[in-house]
Amino acid sequence: MSKKWILVVDSGNGGAWTLSKIRNLLPNENYLFFMDKIHAPYGNKSKKCLMKITENSLKKIFRTFDIKMIVLACNTLSSVCYDDLKSKFFDTPIIRIKPIIDVKYFQNQPTLVLATKCTVRHNQEIKKYKNFDNIYITGFGTLAKKIDENINTPDTLQGFLLKKLKRYKRKNIKNIMLGCTHYNYIKNQIQTVFDEPINFFENSDMVANEVNNVLKFSARKSRQKTMGELLILKKI
Repeated sequence: MSKKWILVVDSGNGGAWTLSKIRNLLPNENYLFFMDKIHAPYGNKSKKCLMKITENSLKKIFRTFDIKMIVLACNTLSSVCYDDLKSKFFDTPIIRIKPIIDVKYFQNQPTLVLATKCTVRHNQEIKKYKNFDNIYITGFGTLAKKIDENINTPDTLQGFLLKKLKRYKRKNIKNIMLGCTHYNYIKNQIQTVFDEPINFFENSDMVANEVNNVLKFSARKSRQKTMGELLILKKI
């Protein structure tokens, strides 16, 4: 019997954050983590470009590995390509990450949504947030790539973040939704921009739970008792 894999896809290190949440919940599964650093960043690309490179990459991976699930651990791909990828890879469950915040929970607290420019442009939930006076939205084009390049020295991004976010300091921001998995690695650097403690939110735990539920109810969950394997692809 061939080994079956859960394929986790992102443009770089951001997806590793989501992958860790999934592995903590489902340690016996086999994981293939594809970091598409060749085409990074995704946040400033068109839908046509993103679909082309992602479809080509997935087809190549499917020729070599028996993939039982795809996890889009990238808010940009989830927002832009999810529906089209579902139609092209309809035999394989696809899970996406969603930058969802509970407006009722936040009530009137000033809240900032940070995502890529592409996610801000295409994500339907984020478009709804534009109707709320207490929710502010900003998109970055290359921040994810900068994080990949400075993953071990995130403080080098402090000046860049201050320049981009200082206009929100007087908004008395209480909550920040991280609409890009890469941004989890710079929470401390984002926090230093603001005078008061910030509540950070992201939905990798939600993705992990959805992966678990889909595997369980589709009878695709691994029955092996040992720790699953992890392979990382940086080029395909």
